[in-house]
Amino acid sequence: MMYDDIANNTNNPHKGKIFNSPEGQDVYEGVCIDYKNKDVTPENFIAVLLGDSEKTGGKRVLESTKDDKVFIYFTDHGATGLIGFPMDILTVKNFSDTLLGMHQKKKYKELTFYLEACESGSMFDEHMPESLKSE
Repeated sequence: MMYDDIANNTNNPHKGKIFNSPEGQDVYEGVCIDYKNKDVTPENFIAVLLGDSEKTGGKRVLESTKDDKVFIYFTDHGATGLIGFPMDILTVKNFSDTLLGMHQKKKYKELTFYLEACESGSMFDEHMPESLKSE
Protein backbone atom coordinates (compact mmCIF):
# COMPACT_ATOMS: atom_id res chain seq x y z
CA MET A 1 0.00 0.00 0.00
CA MET A 2 1.55 3.25 -1.15
CA TYR A 3 -0.07 6.48 -2.27
CA ASP A 4 2.45 6.62 -5.13
CA ASP A 5 2.59 10.38 -5.59
CA ILE A 6 6.36 10.82 -5.95
CA ALA A 7 7.70 8.97 -9.01
CA ASN A 8 5.52 10.74 -11.56
CA ASN A 9 5.02 14.01 -9.70
CA THR A 10 5.50 17.11 -11.86
CA ASN A 11 8.19 18.31 -9.42
CA ASN A 12 10.24 15.12 -9.79
CA PRO A 13 13.11 15.83 -12.22
CA HIS A 14 13.60 12.06 -12.75
CA LYS A 15 10.17 10.99 -14.03
CA GLY A 16 9.22 7.48 -12.98
CA LYS A 17 12.16 7.15 -10.60
CA ILE A 18 12.75 7.69 -6.88
CA PHE A 19 16.15 8.15 -5.25
CA ASN A 20 16.80 8.27 -1.51
CA SER A 21 20.29 9.74 -1.91
CA PRO A 22 21.92 11.86 -4.65
CA GLU A 23 24.22 9.09 -5.84
CA GLY A 24 21.89 6.21 -5.00
CA GLN A 25 20.03 3.84 -7.25
CA ASP A 26 16.38 4.04 -8.24
CA VAL A 27 14.40 2.55 -5.33
CA TYR A 28 11.12 2.63 -7.27
CA GLU A 29 12.09 0.25 -10.06
CA GLY A 30 10.37 -3.11 -9.72
CA VAL A 31 8.18 -2.07 -6.79
CA CYS A 32 4.88 -3.96 -6.74
CA ILE A 33 2.07 -1.79 -5.35
CA ASP A 34 -1.17 -3.61 -4.58
CA TYR A 35 -3.03 -0.51 -3.35
CA LYS A 36 -2.26 3.01 -4.54
CA ASN A 37 -3.82 6.44 -5.02
CA LYS A 38 -7.55 6.37 -4.21
CA ASP A 39 -7.26 2.81 -2.86
CA VAL A 40 -5.05 3.94 0.06
CA THR A 41 -7.82 4.22 2.63
CA PRO A 42 -8.35 3.22 6.25
CA GLU A 43 -11.07 0.81 5.09
CA ASN A 44 -8.72 -1.02 2.73
CA PHE A 45 -5.90 -1.02 5.29
CA ILE A 46 -8.22 -2.64 7.85
CA ALA A 47 -9.51 -5.16 5.29
CA VAL A 48 -5.94 -6.10 4.30
CA LEU A 49 -4.91 -6.69 7.91
CA LEU A 50 -8.02 -8.73 8.67
CA GLY A 51 -7.61 -10.79 5.49
CA ASP A 52 -10.96 -9.65 4.08
CA SER A 53 -10.56 -9.82 0.29
CA GLU A 54 -14.31 -9.44 -0.18
CA LYS A 55 -14.08 -5.85 1.10
CA THR A 56 -11.13 -5.11 -1.21
CA GLY A 57 -12.82 -6.40 -4.33
CA GLY A 58 -10.64 -9.50 -4.45
CA LYS A 59 -7.34 -7.66 -4.13
CA ARG A 60 -4.43 -9.08 -2.18
CA VAL A 61 -4.81 -9.26 1.62
CA LEU A 62 -2.89 -10.72 4.54
CA GLU A 63 -3.22 -14.51 4.42
CA SER A 64 -1.18 -15.27 7.51
CA THR A 65 -2.00 -17.87 10.16
CA LYS A 66 -1.37 -18.50 13.84
CA ASP A 67 2.08 -19.82 12.87
CA ASP A 68 3.32 -16.68 11.09
CA LYS A 69 5.40 -13.73 12.18
CA VAL A 70 3.89 -10.54 10.75
CA PHE A 71 5.78 -7.25 10.38
CA ILE A 72 3.92 -4.05 9.49
CA TYR A 73 5.67 -0.75 8.80
CA PHE A 74 3.38 2.25 8.44
CA THR A 75 4.50 5.83 7.91
CA ASP A 76 2.34 8.90 7.41
CA HIS A 77 1.12 11.89 9.37
CA GLY A 78 -0.51 11.50 12.74
CA ALA A 79 -1.99 13.33 15.70
CA THR A 80 -3.24 12.29 19.11
CA GLY A 81 -5.54 9.33 18.59
CA LEU A 82 -5.31 9.12 14.81
CA ILE A 83 -3.17 8.07 11.85
CA GLY A 84 -3.35 10.07 8.65
CA PHE A 85 -4.16 8.64 5.25
CA PRO A 86 -3.99 10.72 2.06
CA MET A 87 -7.69 11.61 2.12
CA ASP A 88 -8.92 10.30 5.48
CA ILE A 89 -7.89 9.23 8.99
CA LEU A 90 -7.80 6.02 11.01
CA THR A 91 -8.96 6.54 14.59
CA VAL A 92 -7.41 4.89 17.61
CA LYS A 93 -10.68 2.99 18.18
CA ASN A 94 -10.69 1.50 14.68
CA PHE A 95 -6.96 0.79 14.93
CA SER A 96 -7.20 -1.09 18.24
CA ASP A 97 -10.33 -2.93 17.04
CA THR A 98 -8.37 -4.03 13.95
CA LEU A 99 -5.43 -5.34 15.97
CA LEU A 100 -7.85 -7.13 18.28
CA GLY A 101 -9.60 -8.60 15.22
CA MET A 102 -6.27 -9.85 13.87
CA HIS A 103 -5.61 -11.48 17.23
CA GLN A 104 -9.05 -13.10 17.37
CA LYS A 105 -8.69 -14.39 13.79
CA LYS A 106 -5.28 -15.82 14.68
CA LYS A 107 -3.55 -13.84 11.91
CA TYR A 108 -0.13 -14.13 13.57
CA LYS A 109 2.10 -15.91 16.02
CA GLU A 110 4.05 -12.70 16.58
CA LEU A 111 3.11 -9.23 15.37
CA THR A 112 5.55 -6.34 15.13
CA PHE A 113 4.00 -3.02 14.15
CA TYR A 114 6.27 -0.05 13.44
CA LEU A 115 4.28 3.17 13.25
CA GLU A 116 6.18 6.25 12.15
CA ALA A 117 3.90 9.25 12.63
CA CYS A 118 3.59 12.20 14.97
CA GLU A 119 1.92 11.20 18.25
CA SER A 120 2.12 7.52 17.21
CA GLY A 121 2.40 6.42 20.83
CA SER A 122 -1.15 7.63 21.40
CA MET A 123 -2.36 4.79 19.16
CA PHE A 124 -1.12 2.30 21.74
CA ASP A 125 -1.20 4.11 25.11
CA GLU A 126 -4.23 3.16 27.19
CA HIS A 127 -6.21 2.07 24.12
CA MET A 128 -4.60 -1.28 23.45
CA PRO A 129 -6.39 -4.24 25.02
CA GLU A 130 -4.22 -5.90 27.68
CA SER A 131 -4.41 -9.20 25.79
CA LEU A 132 -2.44 -7.65 22.92
CA LYS A 133 0.38 -6.10 24.91
CA SER A 134 3.70 -7.94 24.91
CA GLU A 135 5.17 -9.17 28.13
